[in-house]
Amino acid sequence: MKKRKWGCFLLLVLLSLLIIGGIVGYAYFKVKGTADAIHEPISGRSKSDLRDEEVSIKNNEAISVALFGVDSDKNRLATGDAGRSDSIILLSINPEKKKTVMISIPRDTYSEMVGKGDYEKINHAYSYGGPDMAVKSVEKLMGVPIDYYATINMDGMKEMIDTLGGIDVTSNATFNFGDYHFVEGQKAHLDGDAAMAFIRSRKENGAGGDFGRQERQQLVIQGLAQKAMNVGTVTKLDSILKTVKGNVVTDVTFSVLTGLRNGYAATLNNVDKYQLEGTGQVLDDGLWYFMADDAKKKQVADVYLNNLK
Repeated sequence: MKKRKWGCFLLLVLLSLLIIGGIVGYAYFKVKGTADAIHEPISGRSKSDLRDEEVSIKNNEAISVALFGVDSDKNRLATGDAGRSDSIILLSINPEKKKTVMISIPRDTYSEMVGKGDYEKINHAYSYGGPDMAVKSVEKLMGVPIDYYATINMDGMKEMIDTLGGIDVTSNATFNFGDYHFVEGQKAHLDGDAAMAFIRSRKENGAGGDFGRQERQQLVIQGLAQKAMNVGTVTKLDSILKTVKGNVVTDVTFSVLTGLRNGYAATLNNVDKYQLEGTGQVLDDGLWYFMADDAKKKQVADVYLNNLK
């Protein structure tokens, strides 16, 4: 199974590293250099069209972030040619409520390609128009603003997990994947190989298909961010930043990242996770699509929007 199946994690590690209050001096400049290297703003965009004004990190306002997971090489990623975004996750982060709302969007979701004028699978938007079309298309699909985006290439993820000394997760299902066995409700410490098995599983008996896999992506995101928050992680900064550099592009600036140190860290410990519900359908073009249930989509979007207030 290709790496593009298993989610978007690297930006949260970088965010977590910057939230750590002890980053000063040498570490500060190392992180700043990486943040500057991966900064790729969307041309002509200062805020979401669904916002009346730009959000303020300085004032601890809630923010909305879109994570796009791709399977690209570093040279293509740097030029914005990352292909299709086969993992899409939205994060509503509210420091006042100390809460994050996370929504996984199936890559096959039938959606308008904003700027192209037709409807296709949502993961095609990134391929057609890069982060600009991808962000606008997800905003149109969900009816929520997106303040920042990050595109993450999956190369190096296993290495990062091992560099951090592994992560802790509680399995959402009981299933086997290769030599690995996971038990629902049981906490497990995962090294890089085990984590890959955990988040790649989909068709195995008990794994829960695409919905089970999306939930495991969310669990690993939270586990990885929490592990990166550990002060001891700073000693591994060089190795982590080498993995981030070349595997991430984002419109998040260094000044925004440093602003996240105050108040936003606590949201990582209180995460509500959601997935879109719907049905599969083959349309007139002969392709299979995930058709989101509009009423249930609105319910999830309302929870997300409420966390931005």
